[in-house]
Amino acid sequence: MHRRSDGKSPPDSPDALRDKLIGLGERSIRKSYYPELQSRIFELERFRALLDQTNEAIFLASAEDGLVVDCNASASQLLQRPEEEITGSPFSSILQPITEEQIDARLAKAGDTSRLLDAIETELERGGEIIPVEFSLRIVRMGDETYVVAVARDITDRKRTEDELAAMNRRLEELVEERTLDLEAKARELEEANRRLTQLDALKSNFLSAVSHDLRTPLTAIQGFAKIIDRDFKRSFLGNAAESAKTNLRAKRISENLGIIHEETRRLTRLISDLLDISKIESGTTVWKDEVFNFATLAERAEEAVRFRAKAKRCRVELDINLNTPLIEADPDRIMQVLINLLDNAVKFSPGGTVRLRTREEHNGGAVRLSVADTGPGIPKHELSAIFDTFHQAKRDDTLPDGVERGTGLGLSICREIVEHYGGSIWAESELGHGATFHVVLPAVANGSRKAGDMTA
Repeated sequence: MHRRSDGKSPPDSPDALRDKLIGLGERSIRKSYYPELQSRIFELERFRALLDQTNEAIFLASAEDGLVVDCNASASQLLQRPEEEITGSPFSSILQPITEEQIDARLAKAGDTSRLLDAIETELERGGEIIPVEFSLRIVRMGDETYVVAVARDITDRKRTEDELAAMNRRLEELVEERTLDLEAKARELEEANRRLTQLDALKSNFLSAVSHDLRTPLTAIQGFAKIIDRDFKRSFLGNAAESAKTNLRAKRISENLGIIHEETRRLTRLISDLLDISKIESGTTVWKDEVFNFATLAERAEEAVRFRAKAKRCRVELDINLNTPLIEADPDRIMQVLINLLDNAVKFSPGGTVRLRTREEHNGGAVRLSVADTGPGIPKHELSAIFDTFHQAKRDDTLPDGVERGTGLGLSICREIVEHYGGSIWAESELGHGATFHVVLPAVANGSRKAGDMTA
């Protein structure tokens, strides 16, 4: 090889040409690939920075030998070991007490597919402390190599929450069991109390029935004999007593006393009948004899039934009957009982006043309304719904004139039971000092074309 005196090869020598070609190749490679390589390095550094910032520990292990190839900063913090010590160690040592065979079995099950395997829960020892950890594994392929990416999460907080929830659930189950036992005990007590109440109610019903029947017979006799004595007394004695003013006064007093006996026995008989009725209704033994009948005619008969008492109270009873009201289907005796109760109450509270009985068609012939209005002292608004309760007596009883008897609190309750039995409704409207109006609405028979007037034609 010929060289110049300065040691360099001549420009046209083979060595100079080779050096020139090598220099051109290096400059070309640097110019073509260096920027791309620098960009790739920057991307890797940026990706590595992101991995180190995540809170989850990430491990990359070789699927062939099971050694950890790489890990992020969170992995070092989780294990409290430097990354250099973790890298190159068996991945199975990190997942203790899960064995390498168990890991291999999972990897074999997944095959070569890149998919997320079932999470593994295990425990790690860190600084003498055992912490629960969850691993998620994924198989990835990089070129000809297969790797396992493992993401580890410290699940201490989750486990603590799960333990707390489990304890709460156990406590709730204990409380539910305690409450259930308490409820079962209460249910048994209620069942026993209900059984005893049923027995007592049956005894009460039997007692009322027996006593009512036993009382009705002597009361009927007393009432009958009082009428006979009054009749004979007036016929045989009053005429002769006219000669003496003193004797005449005594005779009138005796006659009035006989009238009181008659009135009180009538009231007691009605009370006994009410007790029997409420007892039968509550026990479900009432016999209902339903038929289609003329409601208007029934109203007239009810007015006749209270006419004598109204006359004694100097109370005028007015009828406003619409003969074209639809027919109703019910037990006439029970509906008569409702009408008489309402009229009797109205007369009782309206001495020297007026009672008005009115019937009208309702709901385009689908029902019949009956209204009984009086000119009595009225009922407080807060009492309007309670007056239909058994044994309840409205406060207006306190405003009655002297000598007017208080009610038993059964009549309106019986009225409500009868009306509601037939799907009807009953209510009262009133203002203190302005009397009261009681309304009863009963459904008409299905054939609404038939009117009350048709029955009287």
